[in-house]
Amino acid sequence: MVSFAYKGFKRDGALVEGRTNAHDRDDAVSQLRSQGILAYEVNASDGADRTFTRKSAKPRDHHRFMRQLATLLKAGAPLLSAFDSLLEQESCRELSEQMRAIRSELRGGGRLSRALAVHMPTLPDYAPRLVELGEATGSLDARLNEVAAQIGRDLASAEEVRNALSYPVFLALAGLAAVIFIFLFVVPRFSALLDNADASIPALSRAVLSIGVFLSNNTVLVMGLGLVLVLGAGQGLRASRTRRVLVRAALRTPVLGRFLSTSDTARWARITGTALSAGAGLIDALKLAERGMMSDKRRRGLEQARRAVRSGDPLEVALRVHTDTDAMTLNLIRTGRLSGALNEMLLFIAETGEQDARNLAKRLTALTEPLAICFIASVIGLIVISLVLAMSSLYSFDVL
Repeated sequence: MVSFAYKGFKRDGALVEGRTNAHDRDDAVSQLRSQGILAYEVNASDGADRTFTRKSAKPRDHHRFMRQLATLLKAGAPLLSAFDSLLEQESCRELSEQMRAIRSELRGGGRLSRALAVHMPTLPDYAPRLVELGEATGSLDARLNEVAAQIGRDLASAEEVRNALSYPVFLALAGLAAVIFIFLFVVPRFSALLDNADASIPALSRAVLSIGVFLSNNTVLVMGLGLVLVLGAGQGLRASRTRRVLVRAALRTPVLGRFLSTSDTARWARITGTALSAGAGLIDALKLAERGMMSDKRRRGLEQARRAVRSGDPLEVALRVHTDTDAMTLNLIRTGRLSGALNEMLLFIAETGEQDARNLAKRLTALTEPLAICFIASVIGLIVISLVLAMSSLYSFDVL
């Protein structure tokens, strides 16, 4: 099915314009004629023949899609009409194809939550479930808005980590380039100078000189291996298993691990509180929030806590036994449960955790920059010292 924009006249001569869905242009004209509309202009507006500016959909595209869809529904647009409007302006080919597939399923009587899960598999696990809650409670626009907001927070958190690591990574790459330059063009000159010397060269100097000579004699091979490693690393990072391994490693580091753990806790509290506010039961809300966890250990602990709650334990007791949730958060959850405002308290915990995560991101930035500088300076300094030791070995006196 394709969406067509049309202009025409009714039987009474009044000018009318709008949209209709049909298999092709002739079908659209026939439908309009059966409605008493004489169309003089019928154009496909589905985006099928449009030139797209991007091929692949990124998380930010899905965030934009959710936000725009929620806005259109809140303004009173029917669901199918909202998809028609979004498809007209979409510049990403993959997202446009996904939206057309979802719209087709909706026309066949399907539900938006299931269509999102099937045709947008890269969405976070909590997104279709929150949409399903919106469908059940008649608050689809609000739930879509909450999904968009949570995706936006996840993107902001990832952006904070990237910003914290971008400058250190730049320093590391610049330092690596300097080290490669030294090995390729400086160290071999010293090696040629010392080849005929009778002096005893220190082991450190010999190792540095050997590396420099090897790199100089096998430049093409080394560059090829480096390119293969870079491409392999890029391909590996796309694999979910590799990302899980990296996340587990990052969670063990002091500052970055605390940042990720704090973000995980805030995300859990946000999704649980949002689900409770949408009318979900506590067990369903807890199960939904588990899916958004980065830490496998935390996810398993939350699963055990959910089973304990199902068995009759209070939420704060289950979390204390099966997770490493801090005492302050447990006290707040207990207060919210006893006061009947658990959803509001969880949202407060989420806001506090998100602010703590932002502060940790700033601390991470302040810590990684000097560490990167020290590391690069140490490597280059080690090379310089080894060359100085090699030169000093030509003389009869000791420098150190």
